[in-house]
Amino acid sequence: MLQDLFNNYIILVGIIGIALIGINYLIVESSKLDEDNGFDYSEKLGPFECGFNSFEQSNNPIPVAFILVALLFLPFDLEVSSLLPYIMSIYSVGIYGLIIFIIFLLILIIGFIYELNTKSLVFNTLNKPSHEIKLFINN
Repeated sequence: MLQDLFNNYIILVGIIGIALIGINYLIVESSKLDEDNGFDYSEKLGPFECGFNSFEQSNNPIPVAFILVALLFLPFDLEVSSLLPYIMSIYSVGIYGLIIFIIFLLILIIGFIYELNTKSLVFNTLNKPSHEIKLFINN
């Protein structure tokens, strides 16, 4: 029985291999036809970069709002991934798990209230922080 399964596996691998080689051949031949017809693939052969070609200086500073959103997204994304194990084991952890879960949520709520009080979620249009940041650097 094991020998029959192995023989079927070898046949299946051979068929899939021949099919992949055939598909590869068809793709290569179609690209050769395009080159013969005068299509230029210099852009496709170059490195891929997202977006469009810039006409100005491309090293503009990243606005603070993007960094703040990224930093604020991380703990709340981890919160959702931390809630999933509790939801899956809600019946087996009992009252102890419920207490730990409530403490966890309270810590996250306190952190969110702190973010609201420091106005970290308020962005102005000049891409400057809405409150003064002291970096302890002598200029």
